[in-house]
Amino acid sequence: MRKAAAAFLIATQLALPLQRGAVDENLASVGLSDVFTNLEDTFPVILLATREIRKAEFDILSAQGAFDLALRGSVNNTTGYYNTNRGEMNIVKPTPIWGTSFFAGYRLSQGDFPDYYTPRRTNPGGEIRFGGRIPIWRDRATDSDRLELKQSEINKTIAQNVLDEQKLSVYRDAAASYWNWVSAGKRRRIVGDLLKIAELRQDQIKRRVALGDIPAIELQENERAILARREQIAAAERLLQKSALYLSLYYRKSDGTMISPRDGQLPAGFPPEVAIDNSTFDADKQRALKNRPEIRRIENEIELERNALAFHENQRGPQIDLIIAGSRDIQQGTLRRDPWEAEFGVVFNVPLQTRKQDGKIGGTQTKIEILQQKLGYQRDKIHLEANDALIALENALKRLEIIKEEIQVADKLARAEKSRFDLGDSTLLIVNLREQAAAEVALRLVGAEVDYWIARAEYDAVLVKFLTAPKKPATTTN
Repeated sequence: MRKAAAAFLIATQLALPLQRGAVDENLASVGLSDVFTNLEDTFPVILLATREIRKAEFDILSAQGAFDLALRGSVNNTTGYYNTNRGEMNIVKPTPIWGTSFFAGYRLSQGDFPDYYTPRRTNPGGEIRFGGRIPIWRDRATDSDRLELKQSEINKTIAQNVLDEQKLSVYRDAAASYWNWVSAGKRRRIVGDLLKIAELRQDQIKRRVALGDIPAIELQENERAILARREQIAAAERLLQKSALYLSLYYRKSDGTMISPRDGQLPAGFPPEVAIDNSTFDADKQRALKNRPEIRRIENEIELERNALAFHENQRGPQIDLIIAGSRDIQQGTLRRDPWEAEFGVVFNVPLQTRKQDGKIGGTQTKIEILQQKLGYQRDKIHLEANDALIALENALKRLEIIKEEIQVADKLARAEKSRFDLGDSTLLIVNLREQAAAEVALRLVGAEVDYWIARAEYDAVLVKFLTAPKKPATTTN
């Protein structure tokens, strides 16, 4: 029951492990969850995508800097017929609220001013000032600073989508590499067993040849079979070594060091296949059409362009800014002034031609149309991928059922031919052909098994199950 439950976890979810970092190089058997253990923390492609998210976070911080508090000041000195000194210091605070900015400051002037520069004069104690600038049209709904902040936040979301895309790809490829390694190990065992049969038969044949029971050519036939099967062993060894090397790309320690699994760590075989629950397929496909990282990324890219479009359309309008300020003089001076003063003003800038903005608007609208076409194509592609993944999985299960029946027939024929040879009614050539045929069926069964598990990984990747699976450990049955 425990093994069946573990197989179910792998088959239905290929779930990620609960804890990371705890990879034991001396495991008796390496399971798929052991390969998954440190993938997110060590695999270079995932780490690169994670760094892009970190970069996007710094871009957000940089965009937020447009609304930082600033201290601005100036000092002026005039000599000649009129000797004057003027100093001013203001604290300025831009805000994302309708593009409004506020200021508060202090200014002080000393010396003799001509009458036409009376506004520059202050009482001996100086003057405090405060106020704000409020856009009425252009830069009210959006402006370049708020646009940059919005875009940087969306770019972070896009970076997360790219990370999820990489995760899906890496987990799918890691699963495929693992099953190829298991397959290579099983192939080697099959051809190894075939070689052992021929080697164990050698002494028996020698005795029968010596007794004159069978012709000497049968001994040569068995020697030929031994050599042929040794060649098959060499090819199977190479395939196993290659698959172990490729698996080490994903199977890593917590420090990122690749681990090449040993032959002795191979599981006994594949876990039991799990039937597909077609009743949930349509709902799973709809979720994939909504949640696949590629879909979310393109939707975010469309949002980027729509924000830019709103900005360019806003820039076509006139700039009309309302200036509101208040001031208070400190300490009585030679000038008679009210202690409080208020100022109201309007600054405007009306574009007589808007070719730059019109060009930006047209280009952005075209970009949105391009992205919408890409989004539609991507949805069609995911729809086809999901259907194809289901068909591949169903086909793999059908092949397994057929080959499992065929292998029973092939084994029965091989045993029967061996019995006939023992009775002197057959030749070793026919026995070898029967054994080779049975081995080929066994190898095709391994091919069908690995095709099933790779199809399962593809199915889970297409339907985003790698990203939505609960964090439970999965182990390969032995």
